[in-house]
Amino acid sequence: MRLPEIDHAWVQRAQQGELAALDRLLLVIQPAVYNLAMRMLNQREDAQDATQEILLRITTHLASFRGDSRFATWMFRIASNYLLTARSRAKESPALSLEGLAQKLGFGVQLAERALAEGQPRQLDPEDKLSAQRMALACTQGMLMCLDREHRAAYVLDLTFGLDSATAAEVLEISPEAYRKRLSRARQRLDEFMRRQCGLVNACANCTCDKQLLAVEQAQRLGMAKPTTRAPEAELIALTELGDAAAVFRAHPDYQVPQRVIETVRAVLKLHTGGWQ
Repeated sequence: MRLPEIDHAWVQRAQQGELAALDRLLLVIQPAVYNLAMRMLNQREDAQDATQEILLRITTHLASFRGDSRFATWMFRIASNYLLTARSRAKESPALSLEGLAQKLGFGVQLAERALAEGQPRQLDPEDKLSAQRMALACTQGMLMCLDREHRAAYVLDLTFGLDSATAAEVLEISPEAYRKRLSRARQRLDEFMRRQCGLVNACANCTCDKQLLAVEQAQRLGMAKPTTRAPEAELIALTELGDAAAVFRAHPDYQVPQRVIETVRAVLKLHTGGWQ
């Protein structure tokens, strides 16, 4: 995801109390904040609540920004500090581990292969292919949730936002050496897991998105799971032949920020300022 382009003049005008400049600033930074929140918390409602809280904290602490670092770095520091401890409805390690995820995926492969053995393999129609792409995105996000938050944040700041180690270390308030070690551990865990398990990375791996899609259908048919009604956030791109775990995560499309997020922030600020220019 591209980092927001922030005009320092907007920041100065917002610090001086110009609400139009503040509004523009919040509109520019909210996609990055929301995408970080989604990858850290994995639940839309949690990410929306967190984004609202982070934007409010950025607004109320705006006067403390002195320009010693880039505004984006300061923004990510506030967001990361909040997200490292924010409550989430999503399951996280140790409730969910890569080993546990591997077992669930293995069960799905067994269901799919049993169904294929009992009948004729079917060709995927366009809707099935879209569902398989959603499956890939859900699975990669599930892998992220198997990391603890410190390693997840390090991985996301690198893979999603492309921060260099010095900037990411400043965001997380650790040394560059500590950040590089944290990032290396996160990469190693996910790389090893995907090389063993994921057909997107290893053509010889037994688990594919098509099989998991068929497994979900079989589980629903057998009454083992409820159908999902989760709609895609944005147009999804093909995730085949990407080659490695980093490429798979980089191919994850950006989440679109719900309009109500900024509207809620505006409403709260209006109560405190007496108007919105």
